[in-house]
Amino acid sequence: MTFPRHALLPVLALFGVALSLGAGHVCSRIAFTNGVNVLTAATVRSVLAAALLYSMLRWRRTPVRPLPPAFKWTTLLGLLIVVQTAAIQTSVALLPVTIALLVFYAYPFLTGVAAAALGDERFTLRLAVSLAAAFGGLALVLGVGAWTVSLAGVAAGLTAAAAFAAALVLTPRLAPGMNAPLRTFFMLSTAAAVFLAAAVATQQFRLPMGGLAWFGLIGLALFYAIGITGLFLLLPLLGPVQTAVVLNLEPVIVALLAWAALGEALAPLQVVGAVIVVGTVMLFQVAGRRR
Repeated sequence: MTFPRHALLPVLALFGVALSLGAGHVCSRIAFTNGVNVLTAATVRSVLAAALLYSMLRWRRTPVRPLPPAFKWTTLLGLLIVVQTAAIQTSVALLPVTIALLVFYAYPFLTGVAAAALGDERFTLRLAVSLAAAFGGLALVLGVGAWTVSLAGVAAGLTAAAAFAAALVLTPRLAPGMNAPLRTFFMLSTAAAVFLAAAVATQQFRLPMGGLAWFGLIGLALFYAIGITGLFLLLPLLGPVQTAVVLNLEPVIVALLAWAALGEALAPLQVVGAVIVVGTVMLFQVAGRRR
């Protein structure tokens, strides 16, 4: 797939977004290994992301108030982000970070199935073959050394994928007229409010005690906030399909960073499975673009 010359800089910037999001997942693993709990990580991550988006809206002079009529629907989308955030963080805490992210990458196909069920897309042979190939690759990833794989971690990763797919499918239906940065700000603000309330109610918000824990927590929050803000700035320039194709590099980036920083290496058959998963997602999206 080729990109026009005028889109080269946004594409390069999107590589940076994929790198930032991938680095955030690796930092999550460092934080969890050193005693940071999921609620603390999710709260800090959501609050910082909402604050960065608010700063961006102020810079662009986009008014936040009065609240638009579609605000009530963005709160529902925000609750889906709450589920996605908590589930992916749990998956990363229970699984090697590369495997957790590959499980999460079921979301493009769940999105296709949901869109077909709602009548937005047809359930085509291309989608069926892609589903079979992707889950076959995922079976290779999870099947090698399966005795070390946490079923709860896999379930959390699939839950995160389902919640994110639901958010993608429902966003154009529930808040079609709202610009993306404002909609994303309301969604992330809802998530931040929920996590803050949960932290106060459960008294489970605990600041790190050691240097590595601080490094992981600050890294996961900062890289996620930069990545998600950059993503929604670049999305209007490239469109969702080209954006999704480039972001398929995220699992590859995570695998390399996890190997370099954490010593997490995949077995040869797991590498084959990972290539099948990422390659199938890319072919599925490029074929959809051509159609």
